[in-house]
Amino acid sequence: MGDAKPYRMHLRSLLNGPRLKLLICAVLVISLVATGFIWAPKKVTLSVDEKVLEIKTSKTYVHECIRQAGIVMGPDDMANLPLEAKVKNGTIIEIYRGGLVNITADGKVTTVVAAKATVGDVIEATGIVLQENDLTVPDRATRFKPGMEIRVIRVTEETKTREKPMLYPVERRVDNTLEKGVTHIMLAGRDGLKRETAVVRYEDGRETAVSVMEEQVITPPQPEVVLVGTRDTVETSRGSMRFSRALIMEATAYLPTDGSSEGITAIGIPARHGIVAVDPGIIPLGSRVYINGYGVALAADTGGAIRGEKIDLCMEDASEAWSFGRRPVKVYVLAE
Repeated sequence: MGDAKPYRMHLRSLLNGPRLKLLICAVLVISLVATGFIWAPKKVTLSVDEKVLEIKTSKTYVHECIRQAGIVMGPDDMANLPLEAKVKNGTIIEIYRGGLVNITADGKVTTVVAAKATVGDVIEATGIVLQENDLTVPDRATRFKPGMEIRVIRVTEETKTREKPMLYPVERRVDNTLEKGVTHIMLAGRDGLKRETAVVRYEDGRETAVSVMEEQVITPPQPEVVLVGTRDTVETSRGSMRFSRALIMEATAYLPTDGSSEGITAIGIPARHGIVAVDPGIIPLGSRVYINGYGVALAADTGGAIRGEKIDLCMEDASEAWSFGRRPVKVYVLAE
């Protein structure tokens, strides 16, 4: 009992002294700081409907910030954070609009209600597993919107070895002993054979690309050698004459009076031996031509039946015209 009195006196002295005042001040400061952090305005960012909203709020929870921003959430909508989660300065809240979506994968269509950030998130939420090479339409990083039609394309690759023909090349050689426009195969070509090792790409089982990794020649191809004529002269009864082109045409014969009783041609000169009727779209009127077996002639007439690569040779003897009949001839269009 003798020790209690000094203790009470010491306690009374402590409570009435400056130390108590310092302790009370410290407690008050800590309380004010703590409550100040709780009630101080925070900057919160909200993303919804492709819009970004920034608000200053003293609210505590996610759902309170959403309400403060005036955002109305539908029954299928979701946020990236739990609605009862606490917010702090710099919190980002994303609202995902929900709705029906059709997903085509592996030969079947799945219809679900989804509210996710991206196409890839929606596919993952349905339990469809995407392999590394698989494709999606739209791309899996595309922002999701309700009503989308999403397609999963399964991509596989297979290494194959197969034999393929090697097409022979064609080598053209100039030959001035052949007429211009004439070609002659000097050596026939022959295809070769090669073995390819390739990676074949399939999309939903359909081959879409082939990447050749290695080639091995089994039989090399044999080139075809073609002689190309360049000679532009023809020998006639009047000597060597230059020509611009040569045609194989179907020839017939007519008499000067077959077209009209006066025997006047389309360009207004008398029909006679050495005058031929042509299609002006093939050989222009006024052109000089040389026909094997007939000679040099002038394209000066036309005829109703002379269309395309046909030519009518004027002959002055009826029996000669009849005996000529119808035959193929080579026609040289002479150079000017």
